[in-house]
Amino acid sequence: MKDIVRILEDLAIEKGLEYHYGKKAALNLLDGSAAVGTTYLLHEFTNRKSEYNSSGTKITTTEYEGKFFLVKHSDYDQQYFAERGTQATSKYVVNIEPLLQVFTQMGDRLACLGTVVTQWDNIDVTDALDANMDGLLCSYKIRIPHNYE
Repeated sequence: MKDIVRILEDLAIEKGLEYHYGKKAALNLLDGSAAVGTTYLLHEFTNRKSEYNSSGTKITTTEYEGKFFLVKHSDYDQQYFAERGTQATSKYVVNIEPLLQVFTQMGDRLACLGTVVTQWDNIDVTDALDANMDGLLCSYKIRIPHNYE
């Protein structure tokens, strides 16, 4: 059975994202190595719940629940939207808005893989982690059949 870690890693590679998996404290250590212009999928540890068949003798599905950051390195002094200057150079337009499309494409792709996506949402983040990144904090809940390859 293919685990959600490998599935999200495959999606990241498909989208040209740099993928990292681990606890939030470890993901925060990218400070010195976060490259400008690179988009990161920083996947926090996931929670796995097994579902059994009706007789309780075999695992039929695993439900995965977790979060990941979909982010780009940013300028700490950059305005969020249009507080001073124009929207065109804002954190939202330059870093967040393009990632909304990537997030939707990843969700669509997951749905086409034979998984059951019951939660796929996000919230904007700015100046996240020590590496000063902008983008999305994404939450998911996905059920994957045990025989998924």
